[in-house]
Amino acid sequence: MHIASVSKTFTAMAVLKLWQDGKLNIDEEFSKYFPQFNYADVTIRTLLNHRSGLPNYTHFLENLGWDKTKFATNEDVLNFLIANKASLQMEHLPNTHFSYCNTNYALLALLVQKISGTSYSNYLQTTFFAPLQMKHSFVFNVADSLKVPPSYDWKGRLIPLNFLDAVYGDKNIYTTPQDLLIWDRVLSSNEIFTNQILDQAYKPYSNEKPGVKNYGLGWRMNIYDNTKK
Repeated sequence: MHIASVSKTFTAMAVLKLWQDGKLNIDEEFSKYFPQFNYADVTIRTLLNHRSGLPNYTHFLENLGWDKTKFATNEDVLNFLIANKASLQMEHLPNTHFSYCNTNYALLALLVQKISGTSYSNYLQTTFFAPLQMKHSFVFNVADSLKVPPSYDWKGRLIPLNFLDAVYGDKNIYTTPQDLLIWDRVLSSNEIFTNQILDQAYKPYSNEKPGVKNYGLGWRMNIYDNTKK
């Protein structure tokens, strides 16, 4: 099954694994790794916690005239951001507000590839899926479209492929409930991640809206009065 935005948890933890391994620092600016990226003060952390202020590619690609007969890629998202900066309006200045945005995780998938030296799909396969025996989990690509079960909306209507469906990192992981249970158990242990990394993942950042609901680094959370998350 396609887990849609739950895919962001894998992207976030891939970035945090690279941080744990000393390959990057999440407080570095994204432009350190993509020098052509011309948006100041956007750090890896602000991409992870949706405080970058970047506009959402799910809107701006179409608004700026993308040919919807062609699948857009993660590289297209990055290049459109760069080439059309003058036409795009930031949602807010970086690290001033929380604004959920798929662009952040499309860019983070590119970062995983850049730092790891392999594809996003292969990094997840070799770092998470294979070692954890998540045998029914994979990153979708368009060539898989005839092999995966179709997706349906909440009314049971078939959701056809569209021009955004080749972008990954924000979505496009297919898995099973059994594999997700394995993932959940790993995140409750130190099998892969240290306590320090897990504490960072579950630290709340969307503090403009008081209440139990919050967002960490790739994780939606409920925070209760007894401090449990």
